[in-house]
Amino acid sequence: MVVQGHDAFTLDELLTEVGQLVTSLGLIGIQKDNRVSDLPDVRTVRYYTSLGLIDRPQIIGRQGIYGRRHILQLLAIKAMQTLHLPLQEIQSKLYGLADAELEGLTAAIAQQSKFQRDEVQSRPVLWREIVVAPGLKLMVEDGWSPESDTEAVLNMMRAALHLIIKDKRRPEHDGG
Repeated sequence: MVVQGHDAFTLDELLTEVGQLVTSLGLIGIQKDNRVSDLPDVRTVRYYTSLGLIDRPQIIGRQGIYGRRHILQLLAIKAMQTLHLPLQEIQSKLYGLADAELEGLTAAIAQQSKFQRDEVQSRPVLWREIVVAPGLKLMVEDGWSPESDTEAVLNMMRAALHLIIKDKRRPEHDGG
């Protein structure tokens, strides 16, 4: 991974550049935690700056100017968040790293994430079949657990059952 381009970015340009690099590194869509977004926004950059996770920008007039190091810092943070590390731990691991170390860390995590995604995609999916009633089976992917509360899943199942019953009552339904 090599960050190229000019060395001076406005905040919007920084976010665009980081967004493109996060996508090209395959770090997008990995987050399972809805509290962590794939891409940083203006508020996130300012928050990370206030925490000391990224360096303060150079101020020219009233505008913050960001550089290559800021890009590397944001990429490293996003990469480490794919490992589900809390910001405090990320901060301690990134503290004092040189640009080359940030770049190497990000590349290593991106490669590891790609390997894990490829492995998961090539793994066969195992299904469990549960007979609910004669003629009605429930297929469950092995290892599945509801992301939402059980009541919400039950409501979805009730709605699906309602659709099945409604479809059976339609005159054009031939039963087969």
